[in-house]
Amino acid sequence: MTRDLRLLMPAAAGWLTVTLVLIAPTALGVSLTGALTAGAAVGLAVMTRPGRRTVAATLAGACGLCAAAGAVTVLRVVAAEQSPVREIAGKTAVTVRVTGDPLYFGGPGESGGRLRLPVRIEAVAGRAVTGVPASLQAAADELPDPLPGQRLSAVVRVRPPDGGAAQRLQAARLTVAGPVRVAGAAPVWQRAAGAVRARLVRTAAVALGEREAGLLPGLVLGDTSGLDPVLREHFRAAGLTHLTAVSGANFSLVIGAVVLGLRLCGASTRVTVVLGLIAVAGFVVLVRPTDSVLRAAVMGSVGLLGALAQRRSQALPALGAAIAAIMLVWPQMALTPGFALSVVATLGLVLWAAPIRRWLTRRRLPEPLAVLVAMALAAQILTTPLIIAISDRVSLVSLPANLLVAPVVGIIGLLGTLAAVLGPLGPPTGLPSLVAELLLRAAGPEMWWLVECAQRLGSPGWAAPEVPGWQAAGVLTLAGLAGWAAWRSHVSRADSRADRS
Repeated sequence: MTRDLRLLMPAAAGWLTVTLVLIAPTALGVSLTGALTAGAAVGLAVMTRPGRRTVAATLAGACGLCAAAGAVTVLRVVAAEQSPVREIAGKTAVTVRVTGDPLYFGGPGESGGRLRLPVRIEAVAGRAVTGVPASLQAAADELPDPLPGQRLSAVVRVRPPDGGAAQRLQAARLTVAGPVRVAGAAPVWQRAAGAVRARLVRTAAVALGEREAGLLPGLVLGDTSGLDPVLREHFRAAGLTHLTAVSGANFSLVIGAVVLGLRLCGASTRVTVVLGLIAVAGFVVLVRPTDSVLRAAVMGSVGLLGALAQRRSQALPALGAAIAAIMLVWPQMALTPGFALSVVATLGLVLWAAPIRRWLTRRRLPEPLAVLVAMALAAQILTTPLIIAISDRVSLVSLPANLLVAPVVGIIGLLGTLAAVLGPLGPPTGLPSLVAELLLRAAGPEMWWLVECAQRLGSPGWAAPEVPGWQAAGVLTLAGLAGWAAWRSHVSRADSRADRS
C-alpha cells in the first residue's frame, strides 16, 4: 500500500527545524531560517523550467514551511530575550494574563501545596509591555481557581526561566512575593466553562465514591486536581496516565457523537463540518487550552475540513497538517514529551493497526477483540521506546491494563461529557442536575472497574521497573524493527501462498 508522505515529510522537517532553532544560539537560528528561505526561493525559480516542476514544488514547499516555522520561533525567542522583565533583579509589580491550567505540586488542597501557572506578561512596574510568556509560581491557596484569560496583579520576585531549550520562549520565572489581586475577569465563556467544571466535581462527589469522584473530572475534562496521589501513581505504573489527559480519544467521542446526531437529522456535509468545528472550539474552552487539548483539537479540525472537501480522510496527510499547524502556531510544543508521544502513537495506529487487526482476525480472533488488541499494540510499538527514554521506566503491565479498561473508557467519556453539559443548565436541585447525577451513577460500575484495574496492576513494585533510559530504548527499537520486518516477511509469504492456492 502506497503511503502519501507529501505533507508528512515537510511537516516532520518543520518540526526538526523548530527543535534546532530552540536548541541553537539565536544567531544560528537566524542563519538556518535564512538558508531555508533561500532554498524555497531556489525551488520556486526552478519550477519555471519544464519537466522539473514536481520536484521543485516539493522542495519549495518543504523549505518554505521550515522557514516559516523557524522564523516564528526565532521571533518569539528574540521577544522573550529582549523583554524588559529580563533586566529586573529582585522584586517588581507585574500584571499578567493567565493562559492555561495550573500545574500543582503537593496537591492544591494540601498544606504547603504550590502551583505553577502559565501566564503572559502585560505590564511591568505599571508600564505596558509586549506580551511574552512566563511562568508564575505561588502557594495554591493564593490562587484558588485561576481561569484562562483572567488578569492578575502582584508583586513578584523575578528569576531567569528554568534551564533547557524548551524554556527559551519564556521571558522569566515569577514567584509571588505578596498578595495577588484580580485585575480583570476571565472572558464570559471561560467563566461558564469554570462553572461547568465545578458543577461536575460536585455532582461526581455526590454520585460516586471518593476515589472515583476524584478521577472522573480527569477522564472527562482533564482536571486532575482532585485525583488521589496514590491512585495517580498506580495509573502511571499501569501505563494508564494518558486517560487523565484530554487527547484525541476524547475529541473522537465528542465529535463523533455530534456528527452522528447531525447526520441522523439529515444535515448536509457543510453544516455538519461547521457545527463540528463549533463543537471542537466549545470542547477546547470547556477542558482548557492545554498543549494536549490543542494538538487533539487540531487533528480533529483537520479531519472535519477533509470531509468538507469531499475527499476520503487520509490519516498521514492529516497528521502532517496537524504537525505543521502546531509548529507554526505553538512552537513551544516541539520539545514537549506529550506532543512527541501523541505523534508517534497516531503514526503507529495509522501504519500498523489495520494490518495487525487483519492478521488477528485470520487466526479466528473475534473482530471486536481484534480491534482492541490491534489498537493497543499499534500505539505501543513506537510509544514504548520513547516512554522509556523519557522516564527511565517501562510499564510491564501497560498492554493488559489498556486492553482491560478499553471497553469502559468510551462509556465513561460519553456519560461524563453528557453529565458535564447537562449539570449547569439549572439550579443544583433542578431536573438537569438530577439527570447528570443519574448519568454519573450509571458510570459508577465502569469507574469501579477502571480504578480496580489500575490498582491491581499498578501497585506491585515490579509493574514499572527502572531501566537505563536511552540505551534500553535503542535496543528495544532495534529489536522491534527486526521483529516487525520478520513479521511482515512472514505475512507476505502467507499472502503469496494464499494467492497461488
